[in-house]
Amino acid sequence: MRPAKSKLEEEKIARKAPAISYVYLAVKRGFFYIFKWLGLFRAARFMTRRGLRIICYHGFSLYDECEFHKRTFISAETFSKRMEYIRKKGFSVLGLDEAVDLLYSGGLGDESVVITIDDGFYSMYKIAYPVLEKFDFPATVYITSYYAQKENPIFNLALQYMFWKTDERILDLEGLGLPRSDSVIMSNETEKSLALRQIIHFGDAECSEEERIALLKRIAERLGVDYKSLAERRIMNVMTLDEIKELAERGIDMELHSHRHYFPRNEEKAKREIVDNRAVLEPLLDRKLLHFCYPNGIYHEEQFPWLAEMNIKSATTCKRGFNYPDTSPFALGRFGDDEGLSQIEFEAEICGFTEALRSFRRLFR
Repeated sequence: MRPAKSKLEEEKIARKAPAISYVYLAVKRGFFYIFKWLGLFRAARFMTRRGLRIICYHGFSLYDECEFHKRTFISAETFSKRMEYIRKKGFSVLGLDEAVDLLYSGGLGDESVVITIDDGFYSMYKIAYPVLEKFDFPATVYITSYYAQKENPIFNLALQYMFWKTDERILDLEGLGLPRSDSVIMSNETEKSLALRQIIHFGDAECSEEERIALLKRIAERLGVDYKSLAERRIMNVMTLDEIKELAERGIDMELHSHRHYFPRNEEKAKREIVDNRAVLEPLLDRKLLHFCYPNGIYHEEQFPWLAEMNIKSATTCKRGFNYPDTSPFALGRFGDDEGLSQIEFEAEICGFTEALRSFRRLFR
């Protein structure tokens, strides 16, 4: 997932100066508490009551994923707290298909919420589903089907995790078959990030799935990371096809997210992603899949007609914002929730306070 603009801004601040980032977030959250105490959250909730709120989740922490990347993963405790807030405050949680129909027919009720989960991580099966079942909330999971078939760790995420997990000071690249054969100083963040990007690119562009797994195992050995444990814990895996089918039978809505987590600005290749995605999932689920989520939330308006030709009913982005009848069904906005989002920030989002701020900014622009 690519973070929304405001999250990107916060991450840039954090990279440049952690102390400044801490102060910035503390001040921001402090103001939110003041605004909530003044009743502005309640007023914003009324002002935005007709907007469809779509929440976006990715992974749920099985072990230490929240420490690894809090902008992608969320703990079971935090997720449960969010669902409890939604129920306590009386928001109406709808399934995606129903919500989209009501939005464009003019029948959507006040303060409607849709819960979406991207990629289909194994932690959705293990952590998120029991919480959703407890609250009796519907949810849509967008499945990227390639790794569901392969049942291997996601190459780029597993590699990033190993680079984060290691205590080794130097990674020797000699003999790995990579374009470079020097050593990487792991304490040098710039050098480390460059090497990581180069290895990911090489793996994606030049290697088969079997070759990528072999490369992961060899790098894990040199970094002193237990690959076997990583694979067995499935912290960087998506659900298997059997698990997807099981959750679908229990009422979880499964939809399209491309086959290879890839949706290019090439019509033939983009349509192929949907065709391949459907070819895996539709026979498994025994129904037509009509809803789509752009990988990483990246989309272009030129792709809208392609989706229409593929009989796609809606497509969600990672663009923050609520949805109204004049919102394009192929550019539905969402707000991301994760361990990096504090409770007061989550409340500001779902109550519509940050949505109101965005509207005011657009007005003044």
